[in-house]
Amino acid sequence: MTKICFISPEYLPLAGGTGAYVYYLSRELIKKRNSISIVTGYDENLDVRVSDQLDVHLVKVFKAPVVKSFMFAAASYKKLVSIRNIASIDITHSNLPLVPDFAIPENFGRTLISTVHSTWEGEANAIRGEPYSRLNANEKFLRSFTWFLSIFEKRMLQRAKRIIAVSDFTRRELHDYYEHQYDSKVRVVHNGVDVDKFKPPLDKIKAKLELGFKPNDIVILSVGRLYARKGLFTLIESMPAVVKDFGNARFIISGKGQSDEMQKLISHATRLGVRDNIVFTGYTPDKKLPKLYQAADMFAFSTYYEHHPFAVLEALSSQLPVVTTNVGGIPETITNGKDGFMCQPFNSREFSDKILYLLDHPVFAQEMALRARRTVLERFDWRAVVQKVLKVYDEALN
Repeated sequence: MTKICFISPEYLPLAGGTGAYVYYLSRELIKKRNSISIVTGYDENLDVRVSDQLDVHLVKVFKAPVVKSFMFAAASYKKLVSIRNIASIDITHSNLPLVPDFAIPENFGRTLISTVHSTWEGEANAIRGEPYSRLNANEKFLRSFTWFLSIFEKRMLQRAKRIIAVSDFTRRELHDYYEHQYDSKVRVVHNGVDVDKFKPPLDKIKAKLELGFKPNDIVILSVGRLYARKGLFTLIESMPAVVKDFGNARFIISGKGQSDEMQKLISHATRLGVRDNIVFTGYTPDKKLPKLYQAADMFAFSTYYEHHPFAVLEALSSQLPVVTTNVGGIPETITNGKDGFMCQPFNSREFSDKILYLLDHPVFAQEMALRARRTVLERFDWRAVVQKVLKVYDEALN
């Protein structure tokens, strides 16, 4: 039995793509008879023995912008020192860029793996042209202190025996930003999705009614944090053209933000006359997400910086036609015009045109949705993804 310790500030039911990655991957590893420990952030210190194969160590972290990840790193280091005294860990699995290298004591475990979900340099470059007023506190700090954050990222990459890049785009970003230093250690393993959890509904009208929509409402869903790089201003700017032709269109924007991010979006929608067509749900817990996808008729994701987004995989798995952008690792997932539409980022006109095309051609939209589900079943089922991760583990141990 291999003993694996994940270090991640996020873990379900807490929030975020990194948390989802650790949750679903660890669950599959447990099925393969591995032993899992997870060190993650929470609002109190608590050790939970979930089962004989799973221990979750919650370390107290204040939910303060900017300093949160550093607080987690300090608490993680302390917890890992105590774990080392009672458990022999084979694989330490960190998650970048959210885990600074000083979160893990030197020589903790037999070997170190780092999964790269994005890079600080990439995230900073993505928001470089964004109006400063649209950025939250974390994004403002990132844009000013990228060099500082990248120091800890680089040290973790240096320490790792193997690096898992969640897309080929991620691999190329590491190649470019770090001048080929880590090429020999990088293995591309795409994210997966729980195809049994995120699946098409037996009765879509019933799913709509359960969420308070009318049977004839056209429900267009977007899921993700309300960060600048998610491009939600572009999505809102695409809405007037859609609403003009389809007054029964209802846009669900599911995700949380910091301070006044939601209010900025609401103000923008009000200026464009589409506020009444939008439902802002705030954060939706992972266990309730499938209901949102099942009530939707379409998924719209206007992001302009991604590596391999879980939201797109969940939408495809839920058998939804997807309109998104051609950025990051998304083109590695979607074949444009086949199992989804991809647009240029920031192009609200192209975005609305693709949404309208699907609404005007329902038979084509349904065919696209069926192909979307097939794509996930063939390529992104977690049960297949975990086999690739285990191969990387074997390389690192041997």
